[in-house]
Amino acid sequence: MILNAALSAFGEPGFRSPEEITVEFDIEGRSWTHVSFRLSGFGGRVMLPEWLDSIAAAHARRSADYAAAFLANRNGKKANPLAEPDPDLGRADGLWRTTCFEVFAQLRDGSYAEFNISPSGQWAAYHFSSYREGGRNLEGHVQVIRSEQAGGVFELDAILHWPEWPHIDRIALSAVIEATDGSLSYWALAHPSDKPDFHHPDSFVLELT
Repeated sequence: MILNAALSAFGEPGFRSPEEITVEFDIEGRSWTHVSFRLSGFGGRVMLPEWLDSIAAAHARRSADYAAAFLANRNGKKANPLAEPDPDLGRADGLWRTTCFEVFAQLRDGSYAEFNISPSGQWAAYHFSSYREGGRNLEGHVQVIRSEQAGGVFELDAILHWPEWPHIDRIALSAVIEATDGSLSYWALAHPSDKPDFHHPDSFVLELT
C-alpha cells in the first residue's frame, strides 16, 4: 500500500505559498516500511542539520559491501553475508528542537509508536501506551538512506524497522521546520488542537483498516 499526502502548517508558519511538504508512505504488512519526505518552495530559508560523518561512513561501508556481493554473485562466486548495520547508529533524543520529520503509527489497542527522523541521519523511536503516557524507547530502528538538497528541493528517505507494522491501525505524519532566523513552524496532516500537538488522537487521520 502506497499512501501520498501533503502536510499543512499550523497557524502562521512564517512561510508562504508555494512552500510545500509532501510525503509518500509505503507499507505492505512487512516488518519495515519506507517513508519519503519532500520539501519544495522553501528556498534557502530552512535549517537542515548536516549529515553526520559517522553515519556517512557506515553508509559507505555498506554500499561497498553490496557492490562486492554483487560482483561476487555475477562472477559465480559465493558472496559473504552482508553485515547488518548497527541498529542504534544515529539514535538521539531532542531532534524536534530543529528541522525534523515524524511518523506516528497507532496499534489497534490504542498504543502507538513515534519515529523522529533528522536530515543529519539521526533518529529516535518511542513507544507510548496511550496519549503521551508510558513513553519509552521503541524496539525498532531507523535507517536514513537519503538526505539531500538540490535545486531548491530537499528530499529525505528512510526505512522504519518495527515488527508491529502489520498490526497498525492508523498513521499520523508531521514535521518541525526551523527557519534560518530560528523560528519554528509545525506541519501535519491535521491540527485538531489549539496548539501544535502531533500526539493528539485526532491527528491519526490515515486509516489502514
